[in-house]
Amino acid sequence: MNTSDDPASNTCSDAGSTSPSGGVHYSSDISRRWEKIHADLKQLPISGVRGTTIAAVYENTSTRRNILPDYPLPVVGFSCMMREPADGEIPGLIDDAVAQVLGPRGLSAIVRPGDRVVIKVNIVGPGQGLPGEKGRGIISDPRIVRYVAGKVREIIGFGGTADLKVIDTTFTPEKDPSDKKNPQSFHYARLQRSAGKTVDENDVCYDYDADGVLDGGSGAELVNLDSVPVSERFLTVIEEPIRGRCEVWLPKFLRTKEQAQGEADYCDVYIGIPILKSHGFCGMTGALKLHWGSMLGLLEKQEHAGYGFGTGDIRQFLDYLCAMNRARGFDFVIMDALTGNRCGPANNVDDWDAKTDFILMNAILCSKDSVAIDTVETLLAGFQLDSIPLIESAFRDGIGINKPAYIDLKGFDAFTNHKRWLRETYPGCDPGSYPLQAGMGNARTHEDFNAPVNVTVSCRKEHQGYLFEYTASEPIPCNHKLARIDLLVNGSVVRRLFENLTGGRLSVSLEEFRNKNVRYQIAAWDNALNCTLSEEREMKVA
Repeated sequence: MNTSDDPASNTCSDAGSTSPSGGVHYSSDISRRWEKIHADLKQLPISGVRGTTIAAVYENTSTRRNILPDYPLPVVGFSCMMREPADGEIPGLIDDAVAQVLGPRGLSAIVRPGDRVVIKVNIVGPGQGLPGEKGRGIISDPRIVRYVAGKVREIIGFGGTADLKVIDTTFTPEKDPSDKKNPQSFHYARLQRSAGKTVDENDVCYDYDADGVLDGGSGAELVNLDSVPVSERFLTVIEEPIRGRCEVWLPKFLRTKEQAQGEADYCDVYIGIPILKSHGFCGMTGALKLHWGSMLGLLEKQEHAGYGFGTGDIRQFLDYLCAMNRARGFDFVIMDALTGNRCGPANNVDDWDAKTDFILMNAILCSKDSVAIDTVETLLAGFQLDSIPLIESAFRDGIGINKPAYIDLKGFDAFTNHKRWLRETYPGCDPGSYPLQAGMGNARTHEDFNAPVNVTVSCRKEHQGYLFEYTASEPIPCNHKLARIDLLVNGSVVRRLFENLTGGRLSVSLEEFRNKNVRYQIAAWDNALNCTLSEEREMKVA
């Protein structure tokens, strides 16, 4: 969503020689920066993270967006395996999830020859983890990034205006994105294959030879966002409900073509590849939080828009994240859910060789809606939605949809079955278990994982068409009420119901199927996106 079209809410201008409020934006004093970070971290066990539930954030306001029953549901693609996929199987998972959202053309549906494309990843903390597992559950998997970048390059080509960048912060103002002297650089972002502590040829790397170009043949330019000065950024001013005036300074290459007004720095398609992690401040970090790395200023990032390390007002942080999403949101998100980081975003210990507490989730999520995909991510992690205020803040800001009843999650009961498999595979509540760790950013886990029961449907001919009679019930115990009923004919949804969910009658014309045999069933969804399909029946349409 680009709110620059709404003059009442924000304005856009090139940064030029203008400086954003706050004075100093960059600091070359690396030791001072990390000293500040460690000092703030020491306060966290004392102060805790406060006010990070929807009820706490919005205790003084009841303002909400209304969703009309005919609102077009945002689509979230979901592909998974019940074992760890081999390297060669990951492209199939990605292609499947992408096709569920964009159709059989895949990325060609949104990317065209000659386009300028930017891919935002997460490489923060690449050196963390047990030797032999560096990168797992910490950074966006380079196998996903390299495959997606390769598919984009196949579409855009190498000539004319075609351009491809892969971007993230490396916590230094140095221009070289793969500086071997910087342990946060793209050179150290990899999926480690051996037990050694150094990067070697057996690893799946972002940039093994440190030439500033993504490995894998796509030729994507790697960019350190912390090296982009204010003179190469543009300003978007956005009004947020709590924070008020927000100045968002993004690199000029993230402008739309219209905003660039003939200049070469712009972006036709902006793709996010976040990794599924819990988060000490937000509860979960996904597509919405991924924008944080593009913020101007090293120390400003660490101060989390005034929230600090759990000692300030969380609403200031949430509002600024929403403002960044409104300034230039992702056109498409491919979420790395191959792993689930139980106590992310990093290990939060001084020993970078400590094992990362992650589990294998073996899944990929895709969507055009950052809020919807983060909602599904939250439920896949096993958390309650009302304990993650960021997605509610984004919903109220008009960025996307966080109400399960209004999300079209593909695969129907595949999501439910996968969560059941995760519970059986990783039982308990200790490290390495599922759901993810409760209490991260005050995130609360589900109290039950039970899907709807007594889901049935029958059909008979009537004068005006066909009358479907259906039933669905909430299980006992139940913490997630029924959310929606979908009527399927030949596997496709022909009608959606948001009322009378426990049973009723529905008259539908099946004229398009005249003289054909059809299969029909219903899908009953609850507010955790658990889904139960009724028995599929067949009949011939007269």
